[in-house]
Amino acid sequence: MFELLTTPAIERAQWKTRLHGPKPQPSNLYFTEAWPDAHKWAKNKYWEIKETALVSYDRGYILPGDDYKNLDLSNATDGLKLYPESEGVAYECLIGLKPGNYQIGLYIPGVNDYLLALGDTSSYPDLTDDERKYLARITPDDTPYDNPLLKLWAIKDMAAWILKTYILEGCGPATEAFEKAILGFRIAKHRLAEIEKPDNFTKIDYFTTLRGTW
Repeated sequence: MFELLTTPAIERAQWKTRLHGPKPQPSNLYFTEAWPDAHKWAKNKYWEIKETALVSYDRGYILPGDDYKNLDLSNATDGLKLYPESEGVAYECLIGLKPGNYQIGLYIPGVNDYLLALGDTSSYPDLTDDERKYLARITPDDTPYDNPLLKLWAIKDMAAWILKTYILEGCGPATEAFEKAILGFRIAKHRLAEIEKPDNFTKIDYFTTLRGTW
């Protein structure tokens, strides 16, 4: 469901090779038992990708320093509409960031529901705190626009992925204290067919297995 890819293996690959697709590409998926019954069509089942289409989409925002914008990736009224509208379809999305003085944080299912934190109950992202505003942040260096390493999965009616895009304080002179954040989305639309358990597959967990302090 969420993956921040690391080196060195992917340094030798183009970003398109990080995506799944029909054979001979990695093509088998498993949606674990952690998925709720609202997604019972996918829950605890194995799937083969039969067809893939790649769609690119860029979004840019100009914000003042020490300000943020919540980007809802779902198909909600105010969302970016980056989710499937049919069962039997999964979207695999790589996200790259153009250079700039900004960061993003992952939240799901709401704007205050951070995905990543540390074990201590006080160690969670908080943009109002001078130190914790940097906790679990993802920067353009972590997932460059031309070499995206942040991957998210989505299926129909899934909880909303929220990218909290934060402009760093003091990003420029007082008269030009604004920054442009440009996010590049590379979305592989996969049409799926259910199969028996294969020897090799990619496991897709529900976000509740990762979220919170543990």
